[in-house]
Amino acid sequence: MTLVAYPGSGRDGPARAVAKEALMHTRTLLTISLLFTACDRDVPAAPAVPATSATSATSAPVVPTTPVATPAGAAATPKLSAKERARAGFDATAAKDQGRGFRDQLAVGRTAVKEKRYAEGIAAFTAALKIDPNHAAALAELGWAAYLAGDLEAARRHTELAIAGDASDRTRGAALYNLGRILEDQSDKDGAAAAYQRSLGLRPNAVVQQRLTALTAAGADASGHDCDLQRRPGRPPQDLCAALVAGMPVDDLYSRHACNAAETEPGEVAVDAAGAVAGGEPATKIDLEVAGGIKVAHFGVENWLESGGSDDQVYLAVLYADRWYVSAIGAAYNPGHSYIGENFSVEAVEAKDLVPGGPPELVLTLVADRHDGDYGDNALTSSSERMIAVLSLDGEAPRWLGAFKISAVDETGPMLDDEPSETVVKRSERKVDHRFDVATGEVVLIAATGFEPTSPPGRFKLGALPAACPAALGYLAGG
Repeated sequence: MTLVAYPGSGRDGPARAVAKEALMHTRTLLTISLLFTACDRDVPAAPAVPATSATSATSAPVVPTTPVATPAGAAATPKLSAKERARAGFDATAAKDQGRGFRDQLAVGRTAVKEKRYAEGIAAFTAALKIDPNHAAALAELGWAAYLAGDLEAARRHTELAIAGDASDRTRGAALYNLGRILEDQSDKDGAAAAYQRSLGLRPNAVVQQRLTALTAAGADASGHDCDLQRRPGRPPQDLCAALVAGMPVDDLYSRHACNAAETEPGEVAVDAAGAVAGGEPATKIDLEVAGGIKVAHFGVENWLESGGSDDQVYLAVLYADRWYVSAIGAAYNPGHSYIGENFSVEAVEAKDLVPGGPPELVLTLVADRHDGDYGDNALTSSSERMIAVLSLDGEAPRWLGAFKISAVDETGPMLDDEPSETVVKRSERKVDHRFDVATGEVVLIAATGFEPTSPPGRFKLGALPAACPAALGYLAGG
């Protein structure tokens, strides 16, 4: 499946949480300076920050996914790579002028905000984002300008989009501080504390530490809820995606939401005593079923943007008889213009006995590909990554036991060869080997000879990995 953020904090109702998931994703390349303020609104802005399906290993029955056949005479839609998606929306002829326009608007916006002309700054950053909608600096600075102007909802939206990008730790740490300030003003003390905690994990900062200490002393919970699965009560519907989409809003950001048709199949058809036919409606394909009747599925939601293109999400669902749980596990942003293309797919879903006792654990293999051009610095970055995520099905509710990257290929170079660029042309590949130690309930990450590791080598207890879930690996907003 080609696609297509992250569960809400757990403090919102289901519809709001789903809406927030859909609002929170955009990936980005950041190589230009990012202007943030690390103090009160009335204090001048701080200097710019440099941007530097398989069978079970147990006897538990496993039902593999059945591929949906292509209708007779219909050609299968070809799967585009991230690079092909990016090129489809890229106008190389106009890119040079667009790059100049982007840089000009960014400079105008920064000057306006510094002089407290926030409306002008917002307009300039918005204009820059029409050229390069995936640019973290413009998104973050638009979010901060909106905050200074008192529009907290817009500030939160744009700041979360910036955090979801591929910024440096220093830059993302600054954006998380900004998010904490926004959440404090929205009376979400727990969310603010969690944002400050994550910010400090990326870069030490006395101001951030002071605000976190004050919140936790007042009883705020800084643990965050990025790895929570959302419970949805009632018997699971046949079409999981349709049920989820029914609660998503159509607003000034999204024109519509749609389900990936390749992930459904015809439902069962029943005939009653009178001969009436019932059923046959689309049903989400089930990846596997384990002992106890627990079923697992994944599906994609296409979120079509009013501005064009889509910002799509991949979800994992765990189904019980009387309830089901859902979690977004990855996303892909494809605006249909600018040099941006992304794919996210589920390569495998397996049931394996990794921890003694209870039902088998769920092991997912996930793949993400990105291709992103930076109009400000005439830079192009592409990446392809594979990761493993483990979910426990033991107990009353599923819970993540950890996630780790097993391989990554990164490439950089100029977006336009005939334009100035300080980007170094290079390619790097990182890897780790891994195995599960069933006797101890641990995962062993082993450095691969000749490669830098994608995850820290060592032995880790499942449930105590450095990354607790896919969100913590950065494939979703807030992650």
